[in-house]
Amino acid sequence: MTEQRPTNRDTGPVLGRRTFLRGATLAAAVAAVGVPRPIAAGAVSAADPVLHLTYDEANGATEFLDAAGQRTFSAHVAKNPAERVPGVQGNAFRTDGFSTWVTGEFAAPITSQLTVQTWIALESYPSGTEKPYEELSSSSIIHQKTDSAGFDIGINTYGEWWFTATIDGQARTLKAPWLFPLYEWVHVAAVVDGEAGELRLQMDSSAGTREARLEIPVGSTFDQATGTPLVIGKAAKDEMMDIFLVNALDAAYDDTKIYTVARDKATIAAEYATAIEGAGTADEALQVTALRFADDILRPRFHGMPPANWTNEPHGLVEHGGKYHLFYQRTPNGPFKSQMHWGHMSSADLVTWKNQHDALLPELNDREAQLGAVAGAGLTGQGSKGIWSGDVVSVDGTAYAFFTTVNYGGPFDPGVTRATSSDPDLATWKKDSAGLFDRTGVNDMRDPYLFQDGDTWHMIIGAAVDTGGGLAHYTASSVGGQWTRSQTSFSTVGFGSMDIGSVIWEMPVFEKLGTHDGSDVYILLANPIGGSVSKLTEPYTRGVYWTGTWDGMQFTPFEAKPKPLDVIHGHLSPAVARDADGNLVGIGIVDERSSSRMQLDLGWAHTYSLPREWRLLADGKTLGQRALPDLQSLRGTVTTDNDIVVSGDHRLAAKGNQVEILAQVDPASTGTTYGIGVGASPDNQEITRIYYDDGDLVIDKTSSSTGFDNEEAVLLRAPYDEAAFGKPSTFHVFVDHSVIDVFINDAAAFSNRIYPTRKDGETALSTGILLHSGGGETTFSQVDVWPLKNSVS
Repeated sequence: MTEQRPTNRDTGPVLGRRTFLRGATLAAAVAAVGVPRPIAAGAVSAADPVLHLTYDEANGATEFLDAAGQRTFSAHVAKNPAERVPGVQGNAFRTDGFSTWVTGEFAAPITSQLTVQTWIALESYPSGTEKPYEELSSSSIIHQKTDSAGFDIGINTYGEWWFTATIDGQARTLKAPWLFPLYEWVHVAAVVDGEAGELRLQMDSSAGTREARLEIPVGSTFDQATGTPLVIGKAAKDEMMDIFLVNALDAAYDDTKIYTVARDKATIAAEYATAIEGAGTADEALQVTALRFADDILRPRFHGMPPANWTNEPHGLVEHGGKYHLFYQRTPNGPFKSQMHWGHMSSADLVTWKNQHDALLPELNDREAQLGAVAGAGLTGQGSKGIWSGDVVSVDGTAYAFFTTVNYGGPFDPGVTRATSSDPDLATWKKDSAGLFDRTGVNDMRDPYLFQDGDTWHMIIGAAVDTGGGLAHYTASSVGGQWTRSQTSFSTVGFGSMDIGSVIWEMPVFEKLGTHDGSDVYILLANPIGGSVSKLTEPYTRGVYWTGTWDGMQFTPFEAKPKPLDVIHGHLSPAVARDADGNLVGIGIVDERSSSRMQLDLGWAHTYSLPREWRLLADGKTLGQRALPDLQSLRGTVTTDNDIVVSGDHRLAAKGNQVEILAQVDPASTGTTYGIGVGASPDNQEITRIYYDDGDLVIDKTSSSTGFDNEEAVLLRAPYDEAAFGKPSTFHVFVDHSVIDVFINDAAAFSNRIYPTRKDGETALSTGILLHSGGGETTFSQVDVWPLKNSVS
């Protein structure tokens, strides 16, 4: 296509903020609007639209009536339902970013003039398959096009957008000289005016009215792509990454219209000003409705996770402005990893969480900015290929985010970049104009972590060194100042002696853990990956740690060999912060054991662990972990059983797949194996068993799931450090649909995925809870079971 530079027209006045419809008021408004709003036969004039989609149908309806042409359009709903959310007027249609869009046949007597307009609220830009700028694919807000005819309002992964129209056999492209806004209802209009000899692209938003124009020959005609469907929310050309469509749009649409005339700027702007005053918020429109996961018996409800789609490690857990903030790796457009953002959620207590707008997202770097010619671009180290993990610290009212920037070659690929925010809610961030430093001195690096010791700030970064995994170490006199690479190793013991056969360490943590015999004891945690380390075989991908001493510049571990963070693998990469009482709290990732196909079918991937309180155990060298006591705020009414003597299996009357279980055992009265079963169907065809077996801790997942593509349906056994943790006398277990968190004696811990799938209609069947004893009787002195409420909004 031929691209010509537009003329950037002036910006109109900023409009006042709207008032919002909520709850019953919104429902009444929708009812009053009715569905849909047809135009009476014979009443159509040149000023009337020839297509009008209102999206006012009921939540879940897969057909849309074109109120102008009385045509039926359809929602593509291969994975998720056709969601309706609060719109600018009545309902809006919510696209999920990978599996839902609108399509239908459209034809009209279009010659020299055309106006295509729609309301849209974007949650994110489309992902794509992470390619350099000149190879980028794109998505479309709306299109009806072939290779030789039609129109397209397109957008790419950096928010650049444009209008392409085929004029007298030639594709003409008008590129907007400003980026598309996110998290806001905006009105977009694309105009062909062959009589005046121009294309126009207009956006009305909270920034006012903006317009770009492109000259075309006077008297031109528009070549309509008759016989080709009109599509809303997906590109004309699909881009696939394995089985995932990665260039659809994550958005809400309302009031889409097409006219056979060239509508003028003032008329469109006046319509925006009138409608926005009574419009609902974009946040309401971009919600995931209860309909999307209504029949999903695997999705966790009281574990932290985004509203939908793909997530990975949480990081940057920080107290700021009187609240805790947790950031995390996120793909907002689908259950796949591409163009990673920093997601964001906040909490008053580390238990109940509220999802917020994404904090950081990939942006154009110098080279891409030159190619794209976007006003205001031209930075380096902005993470054009993704914003990877990092850390956040809050100092004197300002939060500093340090993140791994990944680009398409050039400087700071990888590198560390900084952003700052003085917003109490950490809703807005400003990135530094360039990266802080690159991987000089190590072979690769990622995931900075910061701590302060006296007047010195330290930053450790997971690294690949010549012997395998290790750390890079930087220091600064202030967190906002210049950082200098340390010329001495962070550890007095060589990384080669500490590593477990990896290529690189990820997500390091370093904190004071406690005091023993009058000396401070510190913990260094890392997550080795690559090399001989594997997700499903020994040595496992998992968090490992060392305890030792710190002299202000170097850490000396008590032992070179690390200890496992969890007795049984399945949880890793915790982010940590101090709670209100000064206790160290960690929240990690409990990753999937399901296939890409199952993640596509579910529409989400990965969850976080429950918050764990960390402490130094009595031996002065072992990490103890227990469930954060504040989790008790989620409890419902308890069911209690006392003094149960068990031989074999004993099924409790209490059951559930969203429960907390505290089983107390008389350690002087046990069999050789004892523990509990969860996720049990009535016939025990599905069940997960957790038990102690003469020095080992075991989770038997061989029957956890029947009808799910579980890649780890195995029995996992690991040594249990009875000297440090004590003989198991309490099994504290949280079951949240497909994820479990297990705490033994408030000291040893692990989290895992289990995927029980049996159900009767929409009712989960695998909700039973069993007590077990083998090789003799075990006395369970008290067993408490609480139902737990949801914790994320």
